Amino acid sequence: MSTTPPPRALTPGKRSRRGERTADDGALGWLRALDPRGRRAFAGAFGGYALDSYDYFTLPLSMVALAAYFGLDSGRTGLFTTVTLVVSAIGGAVAGVIADRVGRVRALMITVITYAVFTVACGFAPTFETLLVFRALQGLGFGGEWAVGAILVAEYASAKHRGRTLGAVQSSWAVGWALAAVVYTLVFSVAGDDLAWRVMFWTG
Repeated sequence: MSTTPPPRALTPGKRSRRGERTADDGALGWLRALDPRGRRAFAGAFGGYALDSYDYFTLPLSMVALAAYFGLDSGRTGLFTTVTLVVSAIGGAVAGVIADRVGRVRALMITVITYAVFTVACGFAPTFETLLVFRALQGLGFGGEWAVGAILVAEYASAKHRGRTLGAVQSSWAVGWALAAVVYTLVFSVAGDDLAWRVMFWTG
């Protein structure tokens, strides 16, 4: 009668003593290691970050047309970027409080809706001052989404794959930037500058 113990089942994220690869190893092992809810969280954060990037780069790409339309000098054009980044820090702190009260998923939805709505509103701005206010409010959602999205995905990712999973989410910034560049090229090639910058914000 054999006294050899039966082989032990491998648990996710571990290797056998012989070094065989487990299901969550490999280039996409971090994605396979996520459960269905984790994958939905990842998709939501990835899409939200990409839209963050798209909306953020809409302004610098359209800056020349904006400056000409409103007759702005370099100091006032710089205010657009400054107010977005400063208010985004406030948005991150506020979103953290909201996430603790209503949950990460709802907080993520609130932040995405906030910056999407006010990005579109920027396209309807009649004056420089109005556009500056809309841009500041967009920054609240912009900063909040970054904070909540990272926390939400980290909660679902295993300790082994957390760094790779969050790195994949961060890569969506390049996706949004590339999309903004493509849309900018198309829009400004078919519409006049006075309308094209508004269309860029509306597509956000």
